[in-house]
Amino acid sequence: MTLRQLRTSTSICFVLLAMASSARALQTDLLDTKQGSTQKDQLQNQYQQNLQNLKLAVMDGPVDPKEYIVGPGDIYNVSMWINPPLSLQIPVTPEGSLIIPTVGEIFVGGMHLDQAKKKVIAEVRKKYIAGEVSLTLFTPRMLAVTVKGIVRHEGTVYVQATERVDQAITLANSLDTRTSIKDEMPGPKYGYPGELIVKPDTIGSSRRIIVRHRDGSRATADLEKFFVRRQSSLNPLLQDGDVIIVPKRNLARDFIGVYGAVNGEGDYEYVEGDSLVPVLRMARGLTALAESSRVEITRFDEQEKFLETDTLDLSAIVAGRAPDYAMRRGDRIVIKERPEALRDYKVYIGGEVMFPGYYPVSRDSTMLSEIVRRAGGFRESALLSSSQLFRRPRPMTDIAKYENRIGESDQEDSLYYLNESYLRMNGELVVVDFVGLFGNNNRSKDVTLRDGDHIIIGKRTNTVFVFGQVVQPGHVPFAKNQGYKYYVERAGGLSENAVKGDIRIIKASTRQWLEPGETTIEEGDCVWVPKEPYRSFSYNVQIYTQFFSILATLATLTVLVVQLKK
Repeated sequence: MTLRQLRTSTSICFVLLAMASSARALQTDLLDTKQGSTQKDQLQNQYQQNLQNLKLAVMDGPVDPKEYIVGPGDIYNVSMWINPPLSLQIPVTPEGSLIIPTVGEIFVGGMHLDQAKKKVIAEVRKKYIAGEVSLTLFTPRMLAVTVKGIVRHEGTVYVQATERVDQAITLANSLDTRTSIKDEMPGPKYGYPGELIVKPDTIGSSRRIIVRHRDGSRATADLEKFFVRRQSSLNPLLQDGDVIIVPKRNLARDFIGVYGAVNGEGDYEYVEGDSLVPVLRMARGLTALAESSRVEITRFDEQEKFLETDTLDLSAIVAGRAPDYAMRRGDRIVIKERPEALRDYKVYIGGEVMFPGYYPVSRDSTMLSEIVRRAGGFRESALLSSSQLFRRPRPMTDIAKYENRIGESDQEDSLYYLNESYLRMNGELVVVDFVGLFGNNNRSKDVTLRDGDHIIIGKRTNTVFVFGQVVQPGHVPFAKNQGYKYYVERAGGLSENAVKGDIRIIKASTRQWLEPGETTIEEGDCVWVPKEPYRSFSYNVQIYTQFFSILATLATLTVLVVQLKK
């Protein structure tokens, strides 16, 4: 055995002995702690669970040798394809070296993996000239990085060397057991960790994250742009001793608004250097109906007093025919939506038709008669005069525009308006002459349907409903060409408190309240007999008092006029 081989073997033995000694010392410390309080036991168990979780960390893809930095704790597989083949799993020492038996100590700490591969292979080939040599990352090391700023739990988090900035921040914002506090290991030798530093529920920036490295250099992480571009420099791999600082997000000032035909409308954090295309990608891209040839960008002028609007052709920018548009703080982007006929336009027809249900329609070109035909036509029990077509209710904001004028009307009109508004919330009635269209085959009565229309074909009842101040309210058999008196008599006649002069006919198809002389009663109509309102004695006294007061005033004026004429 040569002197160099002896020295290498001695180094390996020393490293193994040191690792065994450290393990025994750690075991002794933990055993000593276990004999202490229950709090110590819980901390030890939590720490062991942390280590187990770290071993099970999931990678987001293959390691990039040009990006991964070698460090203490990595375990590498060195294979020498000789006869017989030789394969070794070797850790990187705390000093940053690989100690390969029969080859020696090779310093690789702080090097990128591709550079370390070239160096190790070159050194091994000095010993083993024949055969191929390979160096492969077998197990990435664990890192302790510090997360500060706007996160739920400031402090140290344990991550794998293959994890990135976003994963460390996710840990700091969760209650995961992989989150540590101040100390990396509990026990009497290291002291006890302090309490969690819980931050208020303030939203941290996802685009201005600062990463400070141990060597004094720093990087910036832009997670929003990373998830769009998948560019690793926007979400770098973590290094030993990194400090991640998450600043506060201020959308009240640093924002870009994106509205219209995009998949993610809203305000997005602005960062110096933003341009139109990446911002739209952060907004999850355009919808299928977006009009990309007319993108409007509205911004304040230099004095921040007036708004200016630019119109751009986004398709030309994406195709490279025009340069990308540089964004400024406070810009608003509006993506217009082009008119499109290929939508789920449909109407519902129910009641007395052969096949009730939903039917697809085209935009502003499908007629009522066509839907009735497609629904199989009317049943024998259909009553055209009581059939109705309801349109999708208007938004409450539109109805509320007229509510401010209610105070200008009398009480009866106001109550009537409020009642009609309530009915409109459930659907607006469209005036349709079903009898003229289908009974008399008058095509001029046909109606163009809209998306969301509800068609209800009435059912024959062969009755007229009489209610209010009659002796026997209820349905009365329909008799053609008969007036309201006929139906009131069949309902037992008027009651004692009925007001005969205020009887109204309620039409089944239009909900109109008409006087008996204004309409002919049809099947399904209603006859309403009102009640004379109750007037208390004090009310009558007040009315008579006011009446006689007016008479007295008139008499006084008359006397004055007569006296003046004398």
